[in-house]
Amino acid sequence: MRELMVRSTADLFAPPAAAAAALRRQRQRQIRTRVLGVTGIAAAAGLAIGTFATVGSGPHPAPSPTDGTAAGAAHPAQLTAAQRTLYDLSAAAAATRRPGGRYVVLTEKSVDTGSSSADSETGPKTSVIDTLTGGGVTYQDITVTGANGDPQPPAVLQAAPGTSPTLKQLDAMPTNPAALRSFLLAQAKQQLSQAYARMEQDAKKAGKKIPAKLPTGPQPTDNDLVFEQAADLLWEPHLSPGLRAALYKVLAATPGVTVQRGVTDSDGRPAVEISRVDTVGKAKVETFENPRTGATLESAWVEPSGELLEDLYQSITYTNHIPANPYQS
Repeated sequence: MRELMVRSTADLFAPPAAAAAALRRQRQRQIRTRVLGVTGIAAAAGLAIGTFATVGSGPHPAPSPTDGTAAGAAHPAQLTAAQRTLYDLSAAAAATRRPGGRYVVLTEKSVDTGSSSADSETGPKTSVIDTLTGGGVTYQDITVTGANGDPQPPAVLQAAPGTSPTLKQLDAMPTNPAALRSFLLAQAKQQLSQAYARMEQDAKKAGKKIPAKLPTGPQPTDNDLVFEQAADLLWEPHLSPGLRAALYKVLAATPGVTVQRGVTDSDGRPAVEISRVDTVGKAKVETFENPRTGATLESAWVEPSGELLEDLYQSITYTNHIPANPYQS
């Protein structure tokens, strides 16, 4: 939100294009730090809003948005190569058991070529999610220090309950693809509405003049919002097999998704890449999935300037005890 306010003049509220870019950047940082979204409503489902738009080579047949096939079911007829790959990921996810254990322990590595030294979080970190409360902790191996020699940001970040979605919240989401699409769209629109309300509140506090109506400009479509919500949700490691499988079917029914088989993530692991380009900020969002399990391996954003923001899962384990800080000397 600080970035968004910087883009506002003393007497003009930021236009939707600037808002979209700032909110996208905020979402990227939230994924990496696992904090609440800009709207506050994200606590209900652990998601932040997104504004990525469709990209592709042109119109193509797609499963109907009302497709009611069960998660993991056989391919419908008339699928494109991209859609067949997404259905393969759906089947792989449906066949992969969700491990037990109250805590999910995530060993991650982040790269942010656009961060200043004052707020850089580049480097390895270990995040722990409490799947019962949605709280947890993140340990970071930070080499960037402030003027007083302290790590910037702190080497240990506490996450309050509700920061991440709980198992109960995830398991309450529909697994019918049509119902899930409707759920994600309603959620995104509600979050978007509350995000603008929050922006207005912050602008007023900063002494900005708020027009009666926001200026017109590029706006995310329903397909944009559905894609971003689905991609964000795939990043969560403790989804049920049915929900993860249904998310791939939602993506298969969303026009404009680009899919590539036979690629690798930043660690050289075999992956399937799913990507789109933001039509407002022209940034490319990429997510890399494990073709054997359907689990997310990596997410990355590339700005038109070449700025890169990348998050890589190196390992995901489950335990009933919170581990000690692995970076503590």
